[in-house]
Amino acid sequence: MKGFARYIRYFLSGLVFGTANVIPGVSGGTMLVIFGVFDRLTESISGIKSILKNLPFLIAFGLGAGSGILISAKVISSMFEMFGVQTNMFFIGLILGGIPLIYKIGTTEKKAKPLCVLPFVIATAVVIGLSVLDRLDILSLGLEESVTGFDLVFSLKLIGCAALAAVTMIIPGISGSFVMMLLGVYETIIGALKDLNFWVIIPFAIGAVLGIILGAKLISMLINKNRLMVYSVLMGLVVGSVYAILPEGFGFNLDTGYGFVCLIFGVIASVLFERISDDGEKAVKSDASL
Repeated sequence: MKGFARYIRYFLSGLVFGTANVIPGVSGGTMLVIFGVFDRLTESISGIKSILKNLPFLIAFGLGAGSGILISAKVISSMFEMFGVQTNMFFIGLILGGIPLIYKIGTTEKKAKPLCVLPFVIATAVVIGLSVLDRLDILSLGLEESVTGFDLVFSLKLIGCAALAAVTMIIPGISGSFVMMLLGVYETIIGALKDLNFWVIIPFAIGAVLGIILGAKLISMLINKNRLMVYSVLMGLVVGSVYAILPEGFGFNLDTGYGFVCLIFGVIASVLFERISDDGEKAVKSDASL
């Protein structure tokens, strides 16, 4: 019975992780820390032997994550259709409210140094620059198109974007879905999940699995080697993403006015989430010490 309960916990951890990664500004990696499975997951996907050894755990966790993504995608897709500007601005609020958490995680071992400003500024400039190029149609991945059959070029692009976004999904404090918004594939994925469009879902799933497996070890190594510099880059990506996800229709109008109210609620929700995260992490550490 204890073994069954343990796998139920793994499933629920995956469920929360999947749900969190659908919502821009909410970090699935932080959820892993709260549920005390971050180390277990990163170790389980660090190599083929580790994957085989921890297969029951990965299956339970994966089923939970998949369920969380599918359930949440249907809700968020409807929100984009009915309240596009307000939904985007709520997500911006979540991102802004999560910045203190990212700074806190990045400076757990050492205090920030003046040198950290350089990677922060470069990362912010890169995100804003790419966003400007995309809006001018100078740089476009072409992933907004409707896909109703197999398209090799589209699938390869989607696999690459999914792999890149998946790498960030397991980093505490960083939202994988905001990276998808930055790459311009977020609404495409959400729509495909809602409609069960497997021509989009399958290549995305392949890329996500590859990204998590191949990126887990690299991220862990980089953070252990130079946490401050890595999180300075991540902070820049987050700050730049605020400009990158500004919704169409943003301006001096009623929708934007309501949007700012949603933005404030997003900030508040993110701050409350951070406090819950702190309490959850303390509880996990307390249980581990018993």
